[in-house]
Amino acid sequence: MFSDLEYEHWLLIESDPNIVDFCEQPLKVTSYINGKAKSSIFDIYIKYADGKQEFREIKYSTELNKANIIDQIAVQRAWCDENGYEHLVQTEIEIRENRLLLSNLKLILKTIKQYDTPTDIEKYKVQKIVNENLPHRMSLQTLLQHSKIVTHRFYLTIGWMIINGELQSNISQSYFGLNTEVWINE
Repeated sequence: MFSDLEYEHWLLIESDPNIVDFCEQPLKVTSYINGKAKSSIFDIYIKYADGKQEFREIKYSTELNKANIIDQIAVQRAWCDENGYEHLVQTEIEIRENRLLLSNLKLILKTIKQYDTPTDIEKYKVQKIVNENLPHRMSLQTLLQHSKIVTHRFYLTIGWMIINGELQSNISQSYFGLNTEVWINE
């Protein structure tokens, strides 16, 4: 069973186009802490497009001073140090830093999961219109009017393209909807 915090962390991982692979609860490791063998399971393994790999533990900040959590993190850090991996502990402070983004990601992922994946034609239409508007950003309202894609398919296509890094957007600063702006990085 995953906590709300772990779910919100997953949203950020799932929507980061720099992450090419991840695995939840990937590995149980054992290290010696104060002469005693202790074990721990990482919350997530992440591999980035640039080849960087890291293991993460997700905790509420109020838990970080508990003895068992201190030991758990020490086991993980020791193993990562021994094996050449990055180790990161993330709390609600980092994960919930942008609640608007999390809210938008929840909406987009819900939309994506309700329908089939967008067709290549739908993605092509969106990309063509956005490219014709370069170097400017385009509102979804304008894009919807020009694309002539059925509304629910349009939002599916836009959401899919944002999540997969094919479109950049301002969903970290604005609610996902007709006023959302999208663009393609050149």
